[in-house]
Amino acid sequence: MSAMAACGDSPMAPQQQSIDRVAAARVVPAVTDSRVRLAVGVVNVVVRERIVHDLTELENALINGDGQKARFHVRVLGTVISDYRAQQGSTTNDGPDVTGIVLMLRAVSQIVDAGFELPLSL
Repeated sequence: MSAMAACGDSPMAPQQQSIDRVAAARVVPAVTDSRVRLAVGVVNVVVRERIVHDLTELENALINGDGQKARFHVRVLGTVISDYRAQQGSTTNDGPDVTGIVLMLRAVSQIVDAGFELPLSL
C-alpha cells in the first residue's frame, strides 16, 4: 500500500489538469439535464447507453475539477454523436435531443478547452 502511495506522490505520476471550478459548476446542471432528460430521447439503445455513461463521467469530472477527464469525455461524446448522426441522418425523431446535447457540449468545451467543433446539424 505504501508503494502505491509513493508512486502517486512522485513527480512522474500522472497529473490531473484542473479547471475553473466556478465555471465548471455553472455547466454541471446542463450536463445533468442532458443525462437525465435529453439522452433518454436517443433512439438507438447502444448509443443512448454510451452517451449516458460518458455524460455521467463528464459530470463527475466537472464536479471534481478534473480537466483532463472532462476533455476526454467531451471528445468521446463528440465522436459518438458525430458517428451516430452520420449513420442515422435525419431518419430519427431524436434530432432535438441530440442537438440539445451538442449545445451543452459546446458550452462545456469552452470551459475545459476541449476544442469541440461538432456542427449543430449535418
